[in-house]
Amino acid sequence: MSWADALQPQVALTALAAFALSLGFCMALVATQRWHGSITHDDLHGVQKFHRDPTPRIGGLAIALAYAAVWPVVPDGFDATWAMIGLAGLPALAAGLAEDLTRRVGVKGRLYATMISGILFALATGYVMDKVDLPGVDWLLSFYAVALVFTGFAMGGVANAINIIDGFNGLAAGALVIMFGGFAYVAFRVGDDLVLSLALIYAALVMGFFAVNFPHGRIFLGDGGAYFCGFLLASLGVLLPSRNADVSAWTAILICGYPVIETLASMWRKHRREGSSVGQPDRVHFHMLAHRRYARRIVRKGGPVHLRNPATSIVTWVVPLLTTVFVLVAYDSAWLSAILFFVTAFVYGQLYRVMSLNMPRRPLGLARLL
Repeated sequence: MSWADALQPQVALTALAAFALSLGFCMALVATQRWHGSITHDDLHGVQKFHRDPTPRIGGLAIALAYAAVWPVVPDGFDATWAMIGLAGLPALAAGLAEDLTRRVGVKGRLYATMISGILFALATGYVMDKVDLPGVDWLLSFYAVALVFTGFAMGGVANAINIIDGFNGLAAGALVIMFGGFAYVAFRVGDDLVLSLALIYAALVMGFFAVNFPHGRIFLGDGGAYFCGFLLASLGVLLPSRNADVSAWTAILICGYPVIETLASMWRKHRREGSSVGQPDRVHFHMLAHRRYARRIVRKGGPVHLRNPATSIVTWVVPLLTTVFVLVAYDSAWLSAILFFVTAFVYGQLYRVMSLNMPRRPLGLARLL
């Protein structure tokens, strides 16, 4: 029996424990909200609020507690890596939870915290993004200090991107599970047992939360959950190409294509809008347009209005599912992964144009989007 064969039952047990712990902690927070709701409930008013009842927004705390509690049953061989990744993610988690509880942590402060988590991850594990298959850029990344800072920036960007797409019941959690699945598939194909195991256990952690969040939204991921889970996703994006020479960084970028493209499009849109801050929320994200254009059609007038929220997530999952399908055929090709990333961006732009309430009559080209 090979080491990989012996590892499978242990990973399955750990994933099951991760799911059960995450589910249990989420249910406990929901059951006890009468005692902590005064500080943990999400506001009902705002441009990005689509729920009707006060709801705890500290799902990230439940996931982080489950992450810590499952450590004793993590298989030997990467339990130390599990601990290092968890500790490195604490600044991102803390900044997000502070915002969830106080509403007073600025966008820049949270961004810096996630970048610090990325740098700590690189220092603790020894893995950095030192190659992105771009001439000139790879030369710069050959200097460790540059690669270290770039890794922190990239991981912080992915963590914040997950926060941006967290707008409806199950949307971010479902997208995360799909993307973790993409990493698991590539890791399986290239024989990377560490990344495969981490991806499966991460997915199980998020699925525990998902079971309480979707479809009725009993608990929200919150900034803490979005940043921490986004950090976990970003850690796979660094580990996979760093540990496997045949896997390009573009493969990781393609897997994370939906939140990355959504973030770039949002930044470009707000930059073009005079006087609008990049960190200022608005109601024209991709998932919000999907809510207006398609979710209301799926749940027609006279139907249960509260189901429009989860229906939006189902519609929007089409984008991460598309990138995952692309990864199935392009995981071992840098140039094909890069091409399919831009194909995804083009498809995103066309869908955005169609869904826009005031769409222009000419196609929204890629250059206008990004």
